[in-house]
Amino acid sequence: MGCKIIIEDTNKMMDSKMNICIRGLKKFEEIKIILETNCFYNINAPMNWSENTFWQSEAIFLSDSNGIVSLKNSPSKGGDYIGIRDMGLFESLKAVSIVNKKHIRDLKNLPLNDVVSYKISVLSDGKLLAKTTFNRFYKNYNINYYDILRDSWQGRLFYEEDKNKKPAIIVLSGSDGGIEKAQNIAMMLSNHGFVTLAISYFGMNNQKSSLDRIPLENIEEALKYIQKLTFVDSAKIGIYGRSKGAEYSLMFLTKYDGIKCAVLNSPSDRVYEGLKGKRNSKHSSWTYGGKEISYKPFKIREFIMNMLTKKSSIDDSGVMDIENVTCPLLLITSIKDEIWDSYSASINIMKKAKSYEKSIVLTTELGHMNTISYLPNPRYKKYKTDKIYYEAILSWENTLSWFINYLKNI
Repeated sequence: MGCKIIIEDTNKMMDSKMNICIRGLKKFEEIKIILETNCFYNINAPMNWSENTFWQSEAIFLSDSNGIVSLKNSPSKGGDYIGIRDMGLFESLKAVSIVNKKHIRDLKNLPLNDVVSYKISVLSDGKLLAKTTFNRFYKNYNINYYDILRDSWQGRLFYEEDKNKKPAIIVLSGSDGGIEKAQNIAMMLSNHGFVTLAISYFGMNNQKSSLDRIPLENIEEALKYIQKLTFVDSAKIGIYGRSKGAEYSLMFLTKYDGIKCAVLNSPSDRVYEGLKGKRNSKHSSWTYGGKEISYKPFKIREFIMNMLTKKSSIDDSGVMDIENVTCPLLLITSIKDEIWDSYSASINIMKKAKSYEKSIVLTTELGHMNTISYLPNPRYKKYKTDKIYYEAILSWENTLSWFINYLKNI
């Protein structure tokens, strides 16, 4: 009958599990499976890596007595991961040949990057037995989108044509600027029944080029915009912020109502100094009412000591009025956050926020870069443990559950 690759993927979304099954092998035959892609936008990769970067992973398996290898049941005995991990080939993809790209500043020229194309090959003793290609998606085919251009913020809105009003989520990414990472997170959230709005708050055409004195009013305007949409339930709007986007979101929550619930990924409990390029700007990251918000200046010696001791400074400079936050709040944090001490910040937020529901997802291996399930994470390539991938799944599943519980079920 010959070797046959069967792709068992009913969902085809990037945050869902799938299975790869190889049939028609000899009994107890050793094979190598190779997964490849050079059409892949990876949220966890550096911003200057193009979606045309070539990624590859491989693992070695032994077929069973029926000549079958099934990734959800068959253990890898070598290669890029060992043991049973049904999405192990996807999680362990490595950038073999990096293609760099320039930052796209014009929103109309920014691709969706919603399709990922894979090639899979099966070899035995170096001989190719079978190969096939398949696609996975960040966005369901029935999700539409359009761009929004405003004076100091820009957005890409994802929505499904539906007569029923849907809850909505505003999505803010971190200090990389632009909208690329935010839009792919927004697309994934839109597949779960939400209208989503990915926002760029600096780094695009007609915006500030650096993360320096960004108005809180950007989020206020975005909130008012989305509340007026006829297909949005204006009483059920959440916010998702990651890294500096989490800091921005929390600062907004201390000043404004109208947000039903929030997920803050790798948050800060204080406002930090802004950036001009790679240098500190001598100004706040944020403004409110045209005035700079009090901030914590960057001090290199203090930063080094904090990284060595894994603790934040004890002073209160730039700490937000967290007592003003009342909406249900989910914090995703790591004791190994390599950028800032999001763990201590999260503890402080949990103690001070007046939210009637609040919770922490704590990761112990996966650090600051924690987005969606089943993506390779080149920032943590030195880790061989499966734990970082388990923690990514845990974080994303809790994110989805939080928004479903507080925007759809209540």
